[in-house]
Amino acid sequence: MRDKNHLTQDEVAQLTGFDTKYISQMETGVYMGTIKTMLKFCEAFHVTPNDILADLISTSNVNQEMEDFYKDFLKLSKRDKENVYALIKSMLSN
Repeated sequence: MRDKNHLTQDEVAQLTGFDTKYISQMETGVYMGTIKTMLKFCEAFHVTPNDILADLISTSNVNQEMEDFYKDFLKLSKRDKENVYALIKSMLSN
């Protein structure tokens, strides 16, 4: 999204309130953000989570990503599983 909008990491940092080092780590895959992080980026770029996830899916191996997601999902607490499920259900209903 940063590249599509021709923004620097410094500009994204100003929009999101995140540190440029954190943004760099997100972009290189060193750190995977939370749902709150994604929502903050959505707000900054004026997009929906669907927009961001569609980009990720179109550039990845969907089957492997789903297997990895499921493994990670099983590690979550019951409350976090419920939150993730509610978010996915909401996104799929649109």
